[in-house]
This record gives sequence, structure tokens and C-alpha cells, in this order.
Amino acid sequence: MITHYEQAIYNCWLSTSRKKLDKPFKIRKDWTGFEDRAEYIYIKKLANMLGRYDNININEYIEAPYHVYPEKIAYQLQFYTTLKAMTCYKIHLKKKYNLTDKQFKDKIKKVDK
Repeated sequence: MITHYEQAIYNCWLSTSRKKLDKPFKIRKDWTGFEDRAEYIYIKKLANMLGRYDNININEYIEAPYHVYPEKIAYQLQFYTTLKAMTCYKIHLKKKYNLTDKQFKDKIKKVDK
């Protein structure tokens, strides 16, 4: 059974990946049979990871590679389960808040406490 949190992650990914390519989208409302799809495994992994790191903003995490890399491509769900996606998120936050490495580490330490 897919949880509401996992549904939110999937719909966030779906809307972001479609918007960034200037394509229309509809959020998914019918979840019957979703557990049989290949995306289900990656949604579970993402939900587990994002649950452990509650300081990660889901929307910013999904949008980060689009801000870091100039290519107009759609990033698949499996990309977001890799360390490269975490690195994109880190780079995006550094650029957004104009931080150095030391300032970034201090900011993360404050959020974790």
C-alpha cells in the first residue's frame, strides 16, 4: 500500500519533471496497481531517505538538478536515489543562499539540532 507521503513525493516529481520541460501534467489520483510498477521501488527508497533527513525540502530536492545542470532533460525517479542527486541538492542550496563550504556545514549542523 502506498502512503500519502509517497503519493506526495511521486506527484511532486511528476509535476516538476513535466513543468521543467514545458509539458502539461495531471497529478495522479488513482493509485490502484501502482505497487506493480517499476517506479514504486524508487518511491519507497526516496520516502525512506527523505524520512531520515527531515531537513530536506522535497520540492527543492526534486528541482535541484534542473537548477544545477543547464540541459533540458527529465530526471527519472531512480536518479533521485543516488548520491549525485544529493550533491545537486547541496550545490543548489549553496548557490541559493550564497554560502561557502564552512557556512553550509554550520547551517546544516544548526538544522540537525
